This record gives sequence, structure tokens and C-alpha cells, in this order.
Amino acid sequence: MIVINVISLIFLVALVAYIVCFLCKYRVIPQSLSITAEYSGRYTWWKLTMCISMGWMSYYYPTVYPYRSFYLEPDYGLLPMLAVAGVAGLSMAGYYSYFPGEEDKQTLMVHKIGSFLGAVCIVLFYVFSGSNVWQILAIFACLLALGFLIKGKRKGYPDGNSVVFWLEIGVVYLVASDIIDHFLQNIG
Repeated sequence: MIVINVISLIFLVALVAYIVCFLCKYRVIPQSLSITAEYSGRYTWWKLTMCISMGWMSYYYPTVYPYRSFYLEPDYGLLPMLAVAGVAGLSMAGYYSYFPGEEDKQTLMVHKIGSFLGAVCIVLFYVFSGSNVWQILAIFACLLALGFLIKGKRKGYPDGNSVVFWLEIGVVYLVASDIIDHFLQNIG
């Protein structure tokens, strides 16, 4: 189990480092994490990274939470399947990231729906798995307010809100606290 936690920590550190480096280098708040690929022009790397890291998380959840369910039969593991559906949605959304040269209505819709449903599934997983619901709601309410107050930038487009970016940061926080918590439990 410690190997799973270490690999998960590596992915987590890489994602957080990517976000911090982006914010320091470009000094802008993007409209969403996927838009960060526009600034560097590395769309292929972004898509591969999202698919690989979300693919890892689809292994992480059923391994770390093997037989949790919605209080139905304990052997079905419906709760981890909810988290796996969430990371699959985020993986697909990452693959269909914004690409200014090829952006059409269909890929933009796949990206938006995949991101939204993926994030909702992951948040529901944490709510149903016994996390503090009020803490989660308070964090997301604060991040939602930040998103409306802070303008999000996108290359070549007018500034919009940064709600999606901040809510993605909230999902990263939930997953990060889970990974760190499991790592500390396994080494302690």
C-alpha cells in the first residue's frame, strides 16, 4: 500500500508544482486548469498528463477504498466506482481540452460536461465516504466567491470569471488531503 501512496504523492506534487510554476511564470489566473496549456503551447503534453494521472487515480480509488458502498451490499464497492467515474470524466475532459486552432462546439461541450460531471462525482465520493460535508461546502463556497471576484484570463479572449479554476483547485485540495492522509496512516 505504501507504494501506491508514494506514486500518488508523486502525481500530487507534480500537479501542485505545475500549478505553482504556471502562476509564478505567467502571473495570471486562468479561467480553468486546461487553459494553462494555451500559454505554453504544449497541448499534447497536457492531454497525456491528464490521461495518465487520471488513469492512475482510477486505480488508486478502488485500491485504497476497496469495499465501500452506499450502505448496500458491502462487496459491490459502488462508492469507489463513483470516484472512478469522476476521474474518467476528468480524464476525458483533459483530453478534449481547449485548443484554439481546433476548438469547435462539440469538443468544447465534451470538455465542459466531462469536467463538471467528473468533479461532481469526486466531490460526491468524498461526501458519501464520510468526509465533513459542511467543511467541503464551506471550502467550495469560498472558492466560488473567489472565482467571481477574480478575473480569469484566456489568451486571445476577453477576461471572464475564474470560477472553474478555483473549483478545480478545490477538487485538487480534496484529493490531496485524501492522498496525504492515507500516506501518513501507512507510514505511521
